[in-house]
Amino acid sequence: MEEEIRKQAIIRYLQGERPKQIYTSMNRSKKWFFKWLKRYQTGKADWHKDDPRTPHKCPTKTGNYQRDLIVSVRKHLESEPFAQVGVSAIKWEMKKLGVEFPSDRTIHRIVKAEGLVKKRALMLPRELSIPILKRRVVATMSIRRIWLVPVTSSVTGSSTHSM
Repeated sequence: MEEEIRKQAIIRYLQGERPKQIYTSMNRSKKWFFKWLKRYQTGKADWHKDDPRTPHKCPTKTGNYQRDLIVSVRKHLESEPFAQVGVSAIKWEMKKLGVEFPSDRTIHRIVKAEGLVKKRALMLPRELSIPILKRRVVATMSIRRIWLVPVTSSVTGSSTHSM
């Protein structure tokens, strides 16, 4: 609808009508009319369409070079047998290279976006993991002690005793 109004205003101008008569009869401003006249005079085929309002640049976005550097440092650290691979280790390596590094949160966000953050599996001490899996025992906590309470099997009616 708006595009048709713009086209009509320019057609009326090309037919010789005065600009003031055009924009006053269309209930538009002088600035509006001359904006679209100027766009028409550029010669582009889509002069009557709105320009995109999205920004051309994002000043807070981390550059590709820095992203690639963070990812390559993380992968290098992962290849070392006993190296730490966290944010502080990445910052340390980047400092040794003499490169500026972003905040901890930004480094973590980049590493996570690349799929390099791995969740740790819950590790139980070896002596606790085997008996707990074999027995049906409920642990209840007291202030300073953990009490193991036997659970009665609903099918057989027998109970499993704890040590």
